[in-house]
Amino acid sequence: MHMMTELHLTAAETKLFNALPSELQDGWTVVEETQKFEDTDRNVRTRISIIRLKDPKLNAFKEQVKNAKDQNEVANLISEFDLQNVAQPDLAKLFFALGTEPLSKIIQITLPKATTDKDIENVAALSLIRNALLRSFINNYS
Repeated sequence: MHMMTELHLTAAETKLFNALPSELQDGWTVVEETQKFEDTDRNVRTRISIIRLKDPKLNAFKEQVKNAKDQNEVANLISEFDLQNVAQPDLAKLFFALGTEPLSKIIQITLPKATTDKDIENVAALSLIRNALLRSFINNYS
């Protein structure tokens, strides 16, 4: 399996990445994320209501998200939720439903706290998912 070495970061996130120790930055290429998409709470609620998840933990989480007041609360819920041991297909559906805002918030929360290569790999994975979602949403909603 080939290693992901690209981080798709916004200008603001790139600043956060550049502030990390150089040994953490080694081997990573930052690709600027320039795609913009204005999601709406209505779009998010609609997507959340249509996804079907197998994982009971995720279904409980989905209910919490449905009742969240706004995107900020959603991002906080996600950053506190343990995504380990969650089935990949369910995770993909969840990220699709939540949209790009919460992913951006998680990246902004996670990047400054990164201390290991694994942390950066997680950010890279999230940034890749966000990149793909942005492309898909821009094509489907405009």
